[in-house]
Amino acid sequence: MTQNALYLGREWNVDHDRRVEVKDAELRYTVIGEGEPVVCIHGTSIADSLITPLRFYPPLMENYQLISYYRAGYNGSTLKTGELSIEGGAEHVKQLLDHLGIEKAHIMAFSFGGVIAFQFLLSYPERAHSAILLEPYLPREEPDAVQANIDAYMGAMELYNAGDKLGAAQRYMESVCGPSFLSAVEMTGPLDVWDRVEECVDTTFTVDFPAISQWGFKMSEADALVGGKPSMPVLAMMGLDSESAMPGFRATQRFLMGWLPQAERCGIPNATHGMQSMNPVAVGEAALGFLRRNPMTEAAAVPVPEPVTAGAL
Repeated sequence: MTQNALYLGREWNVDHDRRVEVKDAELRYTVIGEGEPVVCIHGTSIADSLITPLRFYPPLMENYQLISYYRAGYNGSTLKTGELSIEGGAEHVKQLLDHLGIEKAHIMAFSFGGVIAFQFLLSYPERAHSAILLEPYLPREEPDAVQANIDAYMGAMELYNAGDKLGAAQRYMESVCGPSFLSAVEMTGPLDVWDRVEECVDTTFTVDFPAISQWGFKMSEADALVGGKPSMPVLAMMGLDSESAMPGFRATQRFLMGWLPQAERCGIPNATHGMQSMNPVAVGEAALGFLRRNPMTEAAAVPVPEPVTAGAL
């Protein structure tokens, strides 16, 4: 393992070799490592864009039990209905924990997966010890962010309706994360990452996008919509270049820091919205530091190691 290069040999895949039946779906999942459990929830389109890049920071997997699953409709996980709400996605996380006999876990989630994680914190706060949120894609409200999101969606939908499914997914990712994100995915995902993406595009466009548009949460109405704020430790990560690629991420970061007084913030250099693909070492380093500062028991607390890079701010 090198400190500066992303090198793990030829294939950087993580085999999700287990299955579990949940409500209206069957999920493929895997469990890596030992220690306190950390559930990883991926975003749209690229189901391998969280657990796979994290392999480039081995200390995380050496000290924690990472539970990664493919959301319903992705990479062999099936969905028996034509839709799945955000609340339903959060229920799947709960049912996976029930299946594994885990009463409480840390949650780490990215983008659309961060929305599911956020709903999980609202619906099942007793099951989450802490949460690491990598730019959860909460609904935009500022005019420039709303328009940018509409433009990204419409540009991708044009290609999707024309039958270019992979092009649609990549167009949307490029609009949200910037063009350098695609190269990062190419080098931090499995060799067949784009084949996997192409097979799952229907889920992205016909299940995920409708779910987020129908979700009832609004940042500006959070106090009225939520009876009790989540009180567990929360780390809000943000790519330092995310806002330059697409507006809206800064407003979400400000909301999390303002609404959750216990929240901590973390900036990931040289990264936009796809931070864990673009700078996985920094993301892993920051996640490990946060988890070690927030153990499930005081006896489990261990010192945070010296960073191997100047990754996280």
